[in-house]
Amino acid sequence: MINLIFFAMRFPPEHVGTARYAASLAEGLAKRGVQVTVIAPAYARHHPEDGSLGYQVRRIPGGHHSFVPLRYPFARAALRQALDELHPDVLWATNGMATRVVGTLIGELNVPVIGSVHGTDIATRLPGRSPRTWLESIPQRRFYEHSDRLLANSRFTYDLALQKGIDPDKLQVVYLGVEMSRDMESARLRARKNHPELAGRRIVLTVARLVEQKGHKILIEALDRVLATRPDVLHIIVGDGPEKDALAAQIQRLGRKDSILLVGFQSQDVIEDYYALAQIFALTSHTTHSRVEGLGFVFLEAAARGLPVVGTRHGGIPEVILDGKTGFLVDPGRPQEIAQRIGRLFDDGALCQTLGDNARSHTERRFSMERMLDESKEILTELKRGRENNRARKQ
Repeated sequence: MINLIFFAMRFPPEHVGTARYAASLAEGLAKRGVQVTVIAPAYARHHPEDGSLGYQVRRIPGGHHSFVPLRYPFARAALRQALDELHPDVLWATNGMATRVVGTLIGELNVPVIGSVHGTDIATRLPGRSPRTWLESIPQRRFYEHSDRLLANSRFTYDLALQKGIDPDKLQVVYLGVEMSRDMESARLRARKNHPELAGRRIVLTVARLVEQKGHKILIEALDRVLATRPDVLHIIVGDGPEKDALAAQIQRLGRKDSILLVGFQSQDVIEDYYALAQIFALTSHTTHSRVEGLGFVFLEAAARGLPVVGTRHGGIPEVILDGKTGFLVDPGRPQEIAQRIGRLFDDGALCQTLGDNARSHTERRFSMERMLDESKEILTELKRGRENNRARKQ
């Protein structure tokens, strides 16, 4: 049995892509016989949900401190203690902050180390663009230099990592995996029962943090054009963040408060209802302050539920969306083009259905959870075997 420490500085109940990625990996690998222990921040005094996960979670008091620099010493101490007590076969850091914490310990470790590499981790800190991120780049670069394997979440991230000087011999692409929804008709019936207020509306769904990088402002402008000739359309935006007030003011100025809804943070059950009721998924991410979309988990999630996806020619998104086959790629700064693509899908039901079916098939072939877990288990087995061989040679 492989004894794995999964070090995740983003983990549920946080509802961001890197947190859900870590949770999916931990659950899937545990079901495949890996002894998984997750080290993750404490977001509250107690986490009763951890008791039913099928693997151990150790929470880091202070790991989600409001003053971000203080998270590092708390996380470092918790990880050091776990390493001393558990003696893992492999240590896996699943996000940027996790790699930086491990980078402060890397010279003291006697265990194979894996790092997950996401687009923004590379773009914003190699080199850092501010005094804080420049300092953070030092342990992050150290981690990349001394780790045994680095797993990029897309070909885009892989290429970006190479441009930043990361060793290609350590680097490989392991695409994110997503669970495929198997009974969408039952999901639709349940969603209609749960949300009778949405009856008769054709829905564009967006799920993303309300931050500048996600491009909500441009998408709202595009939806205003769509609504001009299709008043039954409803745009539901799930998520919270610092742009909330500005986006609410934009919607108010446009007079669209009944047709473009900011519904805030929602549970995954509610999000599943929205997926089941939506006709289209749209998210128009773009580069801001060097932040990029390495792949975009929500694009996979929407496609796995049979939705055609409208996204941007940005980061790793073109690896998910096959333009004209599984959805449409658009330029992020062109709301008229975005509106035209969304309008076309609403006006041509057969096209909308075909692209949605293709999106689901493409996702199942290339981005299935099974594939991600199989590749990850193979890497863990290889690293454990290499460690055992090294020990045997030294005896």
